[in-house]
Amino acid sequence: MKVVGSSRTRYLTTLTAAGAVALLLAACGSGSGSSGSGSGSGGKGPITLGEMGPLTGARADIGSAMVQGSKLALSQINAHGGVLGHQVKLDPQDDAADPADAVPAADKEINTDHAVAIVGPVSQTAPVTLPLAAKASIPNLMWGGGAEFDNETSPYFYRLAPSDTEMSDAMMVYAHKRGWNKIALAIGNTTGDTALIPGLKAAAAKLGMTVQKTVTIAVGSSSFRSEISNLFSGHPQAIVGQFDIPSAGVLFGELKQQNMLSTPWVVSNLWFAKEFFTSVGASVASGPIYIANPGVENGGYSDFLKLLKQKTGQSQPSNGATYMYDAVNIWALGAAEAHTYKYPALEQGILKAANGPGTTCTTYVTCLSLLKSGKAIDYVGAASSVNFDKHHNVYGPFDILHYKQDGSSPAVSTLSPSQILSALGQSNG
Repeated sequence: MKVVGSSRTRYLTTLTAAGAVALLLAACGSGSGSSGSGSGSGGKGPITLGEMGPLTGARADIGSAMVQGSKLALSQINAHGGVLGHQVKLDPQDDAADPADAVPAADKEINTDHAVAIVGPVSQTAPVTLPLAAKASIPNLMWGGGAEFDNETSPYFYRLAPSDTEMSDAMMVYAHKRGWNKIALAIGNTTGDTALIPGLKAAAAKLGMTVQKTVTIAVGSSSFRSEISNLFSGHPQAIVGQFDIPSAGVLFGELKQQNMLSTPWVVSNLWFAKEFFTSVGASVASGPIYIANPGVENGGYSDFLKLLKQKTGQSQPSNGATYMYDAVNIWALGAAEAHTYKYPALEQGILKAANGPGTTCTTYVTCLSLLKSGKAIDYVGAASSVNFDKHHNVYGPFDILHYKQDGSSPAVSTLSPSQILSALGQSNG
């Protein structure tokens, strides 16, 4: 398990996710376009990288950020010869976070557009996308915490974010560490939100905590006054949970009206996004709201921010960008390691590039240079250390972030995997 630093500071801007993507497209030009548009293409034709995400619907901001992260990675990959001499075209498809929309979208990517890999989707649609990718013998590098993938055995599966189980553990361990042992749960009504409930309750039981209430926060509601009354009826020491950012804007607006902002919140990294800060306002965001976010090490996140700033002018990514940036990078580096983008060799190439042992590198350009010089690498990403276990999952550590009035969000605490497991009475073994 890798040792992770925790002193990163992030800054928010007022750019919208859609505007950032537009700026990025302008900055990148034809970097992810047709054959021969980058150096070293060698006359080889382009290949297609599929991407699945919610480009419309309640979580369209996430889908837009996913596209942005992928394009950031491809701007560097295509500028340095593409993947094995092929320029890479990104093929984003909208799944609207709905399995019914995901099936035809994935089918188009695989059978019509002939994608050689798929990055994304989120937890809601991954269960239907992965089997289609596996049938086509192409990798699916997803973002999403669904616990059903904790013990996945498909060689085509990779998850770039810790699972809901691990996120739940980190959230509860932090609340327990702060002495907040009488809590209420505020959970959205999407499957991505409700998937956290079993892990949160299991961790609470192991830690001797009391869950007073589990209150549903429904997407699209215009008021949450009854939900607020229910949440606070038992005078909890803290609220723990996850729900969509637009609902957070409404709910915290009502909490502010009722002068009920003093109770601490411990939440998932869904709210580690400039949209949350903008939605609730600086005074609320900088209150007692603590965000569990996967930690990174050795400059991976810092290098991502430099590229983001260079290409878009942004200083803070939207939620989802870093995971897809890592997904695209490790797929491309895996292909460079394996000298092919096809299975079965590609699986071992990805694992070798991600897990090492080798020289730590935090950008595609640096990692590729090491590979070309004959050196083994260990890629450290923007969202995590990208160290896959036997189920192709990544694990913590987790930084606990807290917004300041200026929009920065420094880590106020870091929980290592061993600390989390020890608090729960478990061990790394």
